[in-house]
Amino acid sequence: MNTILEYAQRNKSSFEMGGVSSNEIRFFTYEGKRYILKTPLMTRDDFSPFWTMMRKVFGYSVNEQNSSLHNIYNTLKANPHIKVAPFVAANEDASVFEFVEGTAWDNDFFPKGKKNAYTLGQFIGYNHRTKYDYSGLLGVSKGDLFFENARRYIEDCISEHWSGDDDADKKVRGCYEQIKDKKLSNSGNSLIMVDICADQFLFCDENIVACVDLDAYVIGPVEWELSFLHYQVEDWDEFKAGYETYCEMPSFEEVSKLFFLLMALSSYDNKAAIDGYWAALLEE
Repeated sequence: MNTILEYAQRNKSSFEMGGVSSNEIRFFTYEGKRYILKTPLMTRDDFSPFWTMMRKVFGYSVNEQNSSLHNIYNTLKANPHIKVAPFVAANEDASVFEFVEGTAWDNDFFPKGKKNAYTLGQFIGYNHRTKYDYSGLLGVSKGDLFFENARRYIEDCISEHWSGDDDADKKVRGCYEQIKDKKLSNSGNSLIMVDICADQFLFCDENIVACVDLDAYVIGPVEWELSFLHYQVEDWDEFKAGYETYCEMPSFEEVSKLFFLLMALSSYDNKAAIDGYWAALLEE
């Protein structure tokens, strides 16, 4: 399979360009079969506020994540509820997946529909049913240091980027003041996607058909993923019913503020984000 990756990296400039976000996406055909080449655009932590947060909170870099995609894929492919784009090969610099038919959803919020919500709930519940005694990169145990690392990152990030007198800075500091002395906890660590949203899946007639983004999957508090999904899924009762075919739904209202704040802080290169999507989350 490395032959395909070598071919793709060598010839990528001739491939059809797809979307561009944290990865450059290109489509190509090899021996009559269609594939997708994903090349991270920000491979140094200091190029990306989000990956700086990931490294400091969960203890690994985007390069390490890329090299470990096979572990994540092998875990997710066993999930019977939503298929995962077949993983082919990866190194620190790129990854190749088989092409999957479907339509991208250019929105964080999942399409309405009870079937969607129930299926997504089953998919997430299935992933959460397996608990780990550590946080961080799947298969690399350094201990469960999530809350300790999170508080340290928040304080360092506020000191460096959010110590001014404008409203956004004051909002961030005020949010941290509400939670900094609380003894926050979680119900267990499982495989979660830190930046979970609808645009990481493919759809057919607005029904979820595949998970196509394995970046930012990590072992961490299940409440993190549930907090964001609660904001993004309209039919929450149906999601909960699907989820509880595998796991009891934990309480996450209080600890969710920590997760929202971490993601808001990881937008320090774009403070306007605080007054948009993340601000709405922080006010929930």
